[in-house]
Amino acid sequence: MKRIFTALLLCGIIGGASAQDKKNIIQAGIGFGNTLDYASGAKGMPTLNFTYERILPYKVGPGYFGAGITASYRSVKYTDHFFDYEDVEASRKWKYSNSVIALRGAYHLNSELIKIEKLDLYGALQLGARFWSSKVSGGTGDYGDANFKSKDTDFHVGFIAGARYFFTPSFGVYSELGYDVTWIKLGVAGRF
Repeated sequence: MKRIFTALLLCGIIGGASAQDKKNIIQAGIGFGNTLDYASGAKGMPTLNFTYERILPYKVGPGYFGAGITASYRSVKYTDHFFDYEDVEASRKWKYSNSVIALRGAYHLNSELIKIEKLDLYGALQLGARFWSSKVSGGTGDYGDANFKSKDTDFHVGFIAGARYFFTPSFGVYSELGYDVTWIKLGVAGRF
């Protein structure tokens, strides 16, 4: 992760061309707020998110299109405490992991329309796959031991509204809100 942030920072320092010549954008960030099915009280790392987007040369209305790919990952754990039929306390440990890989299409408003050259406002649609796994271990008393694993793949759809602000022609920050793996994402962006 440190290498990605270092590469994005170097893009910002080294980049000398104008913003209009830079058609590739990479983002690295973290997400907060869960849209996936986790038990209440589950704790874990924030969602890690990486995105690549290529700005397309097609202007439509007050903006232009971009296309790319995005990937996200999150893992959480929680312990379930319960009593069996004889009022003996028991517990089970759960671990959930989710990975999403999706194609992404975006529509960006023209900077002439919003009058702030360093600001990039956009909406995006993501379509892809969600790979999830769960592992349960533990349990005592009348319920017996529970040790099992499961994996599956689901269809993923995400709707996002986002903003990027570039401090230099090559380096900036971003925030995205919407229905995706998380409700909000924050991070850094590089343009080359």
